[in-house]
Amino acid sequence: MLTDHAPAGLRVGLVPARRPAAAIFDFDGTLVDTGTLNTDAVRASFDDLALTVPEPWLRQAPLADLGALRARLRADLGLDLPCTDREFVARTRAHWLTGSVRARPVPPVAAAARHLAATVPIAVASANDGQVVRAGLAAVGLADVFNVVVAREHVAHLKPAPDAYLLAAARLHTDPHRCLAFENTCAGVAAAHAAGMPVIDVRQDTWTVRHP
Repeated sequence: MLTDHAPAGLRVGLVPARRPAAAIFDFDGTLVDTGTLNTDAVRASFDDLALTVPEPWLRQAPLADLGALRARLRADLGLDLPCTDREFVARTRAHWLTGSVRARPVPPVAAAARHLAATVPIAVASANDGQVVRAGLAAVGLADVFNVVVAREHVAHLKPAPDAYLLAAARLHTDPHRCLAFENTCAGVAAAHAAGMPVIDVRQDTWTVRHP
């Protein structure tokens, strides 16, 4: 799972003046405002396993990387996950899907995705679980826009590594440097740049294309 901070009150144009050959969007907080869905799902899984963690710790935990999450649990709180990674992902996914009706689109980014999808191939590149991403897209009415979804289970290394963006570009049959990424975190921007892609940081009030 991924920490999620959606931009608010953006005053932006929908797309850059020069159209890219393809566009690749991050999911959590970029396309979809998932609010606290990710942290709530992980908290519920911890509760299932009789693990109590402080709320401030949970909000700062590396939810996308289970190896890092296990290490932080042990180092910070002296706790161990009493299950396999696969079991923990399945539990957390089930909790997330139950709450998926709370997901909301990020309006300017969702509009940009629909606008670009009319003329260029587009994809999602996320560190979240693939079933979660597709459920979130469906919940906000974007399931029909994205045929290509690259998620955590499809790559060896999560953002800020470039793997997700490189794989998404390959599945879109487009050179990475001709794609345009949309992101809302520093790790995501770094991942896109490491893949050789220009990127729009949707946290900014005015969208500008940032080149590697």
